[in-house]
Amino acid sequence: MPKRLLNKIALAFRRSGKAHPHRFPGRGVWLLGLAAFLTSVTIAAIIPRGSSSLPINALIPSTPPQTVQLGETSFPTAMGLTTNQPAETEASHKIPDREQWTEVTIRKGDTLSDILKRAGHDSSDIHRLIQSNPDARVFRQMYPGQKLRMRIEADGSLQELVYETGPGEAFHLARHEDRFELTKELRTFETRIAHVSGTIESSLFEDGLDAGLSDNLIMKLVEIFGWDIDFALDLRRGDSFSVIHEEKFWRGQKVTDGTILAAEFVNQGRVFRTIAFRDANGYTSYYTPDGTSVRRPFLRTPVEFSRITSRFTGNRYHPILKTWRAHKGVDYAAPVGTPVRATASGRILSMGWNGGGYGKRIVIRHNATYNTVYAHLSRFRSDLRVGSFVDQGQTIGNVGATGLASGPHLHYEFQVNGAHRNPLTFKFTGEAKIASQNRDEFARLANDWSARLDAISRGTQIAASRQTGNPL
Repeated sequence: MPKRLLNKIALAFRRSGKAHPHRFPGRGVWLLGLAAFLTSVTIAAIIPRGSSSLPINALIPSTPPQTVQLGETSFPTAMGLTTNQPAETEASHKIPDREQWTEVTIRKGDTLSDILKRAGHDSSDIHRLIQSNPDARVFRQMYPGQKLRMRIEADGSLQELVYETGPGEAFHLARHEDRFELTKELRTFETRIAHVSGTIESSLFEDGLDAGLSDNLIMKLVEIFGWDIDFALDLRRGDSFSVIHEEKFWRGQKVTDGTILAAEFVNQGRVFRTIAFRDANGYTSYYTPDGTSVRRPFLRTPVEFSRITSRFTGNRYHPILKTWRAHKGVDYAAPVGTPVRATASGRILSMGWNGGGYGKRIVIRHNATYNTVYAHLSRFRSDLRVGSFVDQGQTIGNVGATGLASGPHLHYEFQVNGAHRNPLTFKFTGEAKIASQNRDEFARLANDWSARLDAISRGTQIAASRQTGNPL
């Protein structure tokens, strides 16, 4: 920090302390105080709001990062890529001078040649490597918004390119004498466990972000509890949430959020809890503490965070036809273009324009019993055809106002053996349970996470009571 700036800060401190002449007795003291203040600000910036460290889950393996040589003599194996160099450790890694590195944000339509040409570098050597080495072709498939870092020597020559294709991997093109060599860095992150809790005051998004949840964690929370809670209609002020989740760190810096390990949502006094279980194949599913799957055959809503404008009823006044008639579905108001998702896996039975007032409509057959209908769409997903298979939650089209629609909304129908049923109240039977061979392990895991959720929930209640002044 420049000496002139330090003197100004010192003068301000002395002026504020005139009433207490011994508060700042010397330059060393206020410098120490300033250093402590800056340190506390740095720490506060690193630690996410509302989070707290917990022991790492024993289910998460931890292995050192690998650097994989992808030169002309190395080839992929069935399990991934052959490791030809020793694992790089944090202690042995020499971080280059930041002044030698330039970071470029990839634009739409950019090629590597375009980027290098704008920076004034010859791309011929790199182009030959990309053409001759299949693994280097990742540099031909760069996506807008991603970052490309270039290391430049003092003489202006390009020495290295780093392209991070995801949080866990990065490709390096580094100059060795008169040619470039390709390596792939496989990062195995340090996994830490954190928890976040909060209370609903306005919306899950706003209050979740304020508590310290990322956008991705909020969406995952909606996905997990969306079978039991309609987040567009059921939320009330005073509802609360607690989330225990993984955080991924690389060389001491948080890179991304990981899996939700356990969560609780209290909605209108009803307590919903879920525990994650990772099976032998690495697939993570969510169950209630007694081992019942939280997943249902059908999603609660085909449009996220919308509001219902017309419910399933036997007699409703039609705003376009000006007559009273049965409404055999549920209408969800949403802006034009809002994604519409399949509420369950199945095949497209029909799609196209319907002359009966539905406008652009998709019908999905899920099995011999269930069909769903999605109407008034503005467009269909371009790769869908009659007979296409769609997964549960997959986007199939977008909200519109086609057909007999007074405004943009989705008309959704749920049919059981050809008869229309109310999708908001229909009850499914035979809920799935965790596999018998996993029950003992899951029971131990559920007891551990439930105890932690109890402690977190209790802390949230105490904090809320202090804010309102109402004792528990």
